Amino acid sequence: MRSDDGGDATLSRLAKRLPLDGQAAKTATTLAVVTVAVLLVGQAAVVAAVTGGAQPLESVDSVPSEPSAVEWQDAETRTVSLSKQQMAPPFGGGSVDELDVQTVANESHVAVRLSWEDPTRDADIAEPTNFSDGAAVMLRTGNQPPITMGAAGDPVNIWYWRASWRHGPEQSEGAGDMYAYPHDDSVTRPGQQAGNPLSGPEYENGAQNYYAKGFGSLSHASAQPVRASGERTDDGWEVTFVRERTGAGEYDAAVTDEQVYVAFAVWNGSADEVNGQKSITLQYSTMDPDTADLTLPDSGGDGAGDGGSLQVGDGESGGGGAPDGRTLALPGFISGLVLSAVLVWFVAYWRMT
Repeated sequence: MRSDDGGDATLSRLAKRLPLDGQAAKTATTLAVVTVAVLLVGQAAVVAAVTGGAQPLESVDSVPSEPSAVEWQDAETRTVSLSKQQMAPPFGGGSVDELDVQTVANESHVAVRLSWEDPTRDADIAEPTNFSDGAAVMLRTGNQPPITMGAAGDPVNIWYWRASWRHGPEQSEGAGDMYAYPHDDSVTRPGQQAGNPLSGPEYENGAQNYYAKGFGSLSHASAQPVRASGERTDDGWEVTFVRERTGAGEYDAAVTDEQVYVAFAVWNGSADEVNGQKSITLQYSTMDPDTADLTLPDSGGDGAGDGGSLQVGDGESGGGGAPDGRTLALPGFISGLVLSAVLVWFVAYWRMT
């Protein structure tokens, strides 16, 4: 009893030192609690919506490397919505509304075909204000990474195609130099002279293999196993990416026996879309295990595997984290909740007194 009496006395002294309007404080507290509840419900809705459905994976005898190959005729097409990139600067994009996606695989390789409408053919980037059309596939095997190009603990694998690498204008020797005289390439093209892998005018495989651990962390992978081929259609582009199912690089997403998350991006050069200014999927797709029965290639590399069937998108996550592989940055989120609650309380109390 003495302990309770002492506690009441302490509270009474604090109340005298910090006089509060009881009714206003009660109302402010109620509003703060409601704000926290709304934020929690909104966060739950976002997490639940991050996965955007299953991507069918068709089994084929021969994986096609060209967009016009006959193998694509029977592959199921899935249309995904694209949105303007507004998660990190530079904001922009959004000129392409949707993207058709097809995926096929055999025992050793997997292929993805992307098709979208784009009335302009943007492949000539000779002028500083010209930008190329492009497309990318972002993958992660195991647990689901943040949609913001992964994170420090959740790296993603990105396959990138650019129209200018294969569809740009052919130039005669010496043409197209920004400064033909008196400067040579060591001055006008320092990236190429230094051997920067991101500065090449073209790439043998038609694609580049990248890794990322969040926005602004894109890095060139030492292993370049991805091949790509693009074809201009009457109303847009068709692009095919091909790679062995077992990745050779450190963060290559292996399409084997674990869940694979996939997202997509498209750049429209004539709309000044470049770098972070792009049309993106705001949700991940997972590959459907019920449409393919594939075996893993053995270590000998002859493509005749004796492993188990392909199970991609079975709903189980590899490694720790939240259920279904969803991850949440708890420290930052909790701090935001506390700050929001305190701010709402003080504003509400101040308005009512």
